Amino acid sequence: MDQIMPLIRVTSPENSFSAEQKAQLAPLLVDAVMVEEVSPVSKAARDATFIVYNDVPRHDAIGANGQPFWLVESFVDAGFFNQARRDAAQANVAKAFVTVLGDDGSSVEQGGMTASPAYLARLYSLLIEIPEGSWGFLGHAISAPEIGKVIGTDKDPERWSELKVNTAKLSANRPS
Repeated sequence: MDQIMPLIRVTSPENSFSAEQKAQLAPLLVDAVMVEEVSPVSKAARDATFIVYNDVPRHDAIGANGQPFWLVESFVDAGFFNQARRDAAQANVAKAFVTVLGDDGSSVEQGGMTASPAYLARLYSLLIEIPEGSWGFLGHAISAPEIGKVIGTDKDPERWSELKVNTAKLSANRPS
């Protein structure tokens, strides 16, 4: 299967991850995002997703107090997400990092929220929702329901209905 969506890009200072950590993190991040599109995550969904590690020279990647940081950008079709799914995806991304990097028992509080382990305060995770009708594949726009048929979302009647309702709302609110 060709890769059609989503794209996950991880940007961090060079050498923030070992090759082994990248190999371990990649499928965890794919599942962290894809479980919000199809559950359980299908082979087709995993095969349709790709991840890019962008290692930036340390002098071009300046974090607070010289600490490493991680920017995870997950480009997803907006039709698959509501606020509960966004919240779950964010929690899943953090869990993937803890699985790979471990939990040292530390914590930090910022703005009334607690990050544990403390390094999660340097994890910036963005769900970048591509408007309905804007995802391109094979030179054509492809809709969330079309993607859902490829990855198996249509096999779960409740999830399929949610996707169609979300997509209809997004399409109705689109200016063109």
